[in-house]
Amino acid sequence: METRKKVLHLILIALLLLAHPASAENGMNSPYTRFGFGQLAGMDTGTSKGMGGTGIGIHNSNQINLLNPASYAAVDTLTFLLDIGMSIANTNLREGHTSMNARNSTFDYIAMQFRLMPRLGFTLGIMPFSNVGYDFSESRPIYEGKDEEQITTTNRYYGFGGLRQVTAGIGYMPLKGLSIGTNISYIYGEIYHYIYNQYTDTSIDSHTRQYRADITTYDIDFGIQYHIDKGKNKFTVGAVYRPGHTTDDKGYIIETISSNDTVSATHMSIPTAYGAGISYTYDKRLTIAADYRLEQYSTANFFGTRGADRQRASIGMEYIPEHITRKIFRRARYRAGLHYATAHYTVGSGQGPTEYGASIGIGLPIMNRWNGKSVVNISGQYIHVRPHAPGMITENSLRLNIGLSFNETWFNKWKVL
Repeated sequence: METRKKVLHLILIALLLLAHPASAENGMNSPYTRFGFGQLAGMDTGTSKGMGGTGIGIHNSNQINLLNPASYAAVDTLTFLLDIGMSIANTNLREGHTSMNARNSTFDYIAMQFRLMPRLGFTLGIMPFSNVGYDFSESRPIYEGKDEEQITTTNRYYGFGGLRQVTAGIGYMPLKGLSIGTNISYIYGEIYHYIYNQYTDTSIDSHTRQYRADITTYDIDFGIQYHIDKGKNKFTVGAVYRPGHTTDDKGYIIETISSNDTVSATHMSIPTAYGAGISYTYDKRLTIAADYRLEQYSTANFFGTRGADRQRASIGMEYIPEHITRKIFRRARYRAGLHYATAHYTVGSGQGPTEYGASIGIGLPIMNRWNGKSVVNISGQYIHVRPHAPGMITENSLRLNIGLSFNETWFNKWKVL
């Protein structure tokens, strides 16, 4: 009972942290978050972060896999799962010979999972959908004369906010080896972008443009998995689908020139998305997985502009030397992965930057007389964001992810002897 009380306290604290409205303190400091919805957060938990973000084709009873709701059917009858994660990042931003470092931390997600009835699992999670955070400026001379004072114009770009999502999902196994599932999410949050244009000559009118969106909408995605067990060999294939839709909320553009305002508004939209994944597991110790996901942001609308189709490919592996041993590093879960992703937005009339990433991780079991299945997940990620246009910013990030995957037997009945 004491263990359950501690877990409930953790849930309450995490819910309070994640329910806080989106603000500037969201762990972001990237100029590329001024495009589209900002930096997309994904639905990776501690395990998938260490495996390059794979999970669409993974079916595992000991972990929460938000990347495919069909996986929820794998949870066993007596288990309650709780997964909490946070991250710390150091990002180097470089343009030409100029560079700066930004350090940020975020509370990433909380998710819980348990079985409602045989072959039917339920999951509830809260996590970011996207994050916006940047503040930078640029200045340039626009006039120089022999007898005239030089005039300089300065543009300041400033933005903050982001979207969060509350997700509830079920996974059902109608036939042996076949699982289906769905997530229903409530997405909410605010996004703010500001562009200030000023001149050293105060007789020239200043110009301000504001982008504002207050979004409350839904999201639905569907998943399917099929797995085959052949002795020590297990193969799983999976697919996910999200139908796109236009939200009821509008994004507003407010232009101010010398105290005169002009307002325009357009609806925002969530894009259609498809994904597929496959995994192979040998002897419940070695898992190799690969995912591909396509999100059709070219049909989505951001403040009156279209995005770009986003593609993400990833591969990952997990290895457990031994399942039954008191040696913690023989029972640990060793992980590694790679991923590649294109941007969901354009920069000017050109392609957005491309992202490359590599990760390594370890899942350390918490072994005591009450619980031997809970795991502390630690992973390190290197992420390189490379622009396609000259004169733009290159980003290199080192991210440390720390999470607790709590596996507790809650639903067994007490026996009186």
